[in-house]
Amino acid sequence: MANLTTKQESFVKLANEEGFTKTITRKDIISLQSKHGITKPAWLMKNTAYRVGRASYTLPTLGQVAESKSDSE
Repeated sequence: MANLTTKQESFVKLANEEGFTKTITRKDIISLQSKHGITKPAWLMKNTAYRVGRASYTLPTLGQVAESKSDSE
């Protein structure tokens, strides 16, 4: 999976803080928009790799790269 930009990372961190760690729905994204004034994450919603169902998406994990480095040591 490609590295996330700073805006993408900040969205994932915000979603994680709100309790969304693995999946998020379109309704949840709209709720985050109204609560925090963020823009819609088109990078997440348009990418078919993140889509798991109708209006449901998997969130990328932030620690994936760090975990794979620590496992190899």
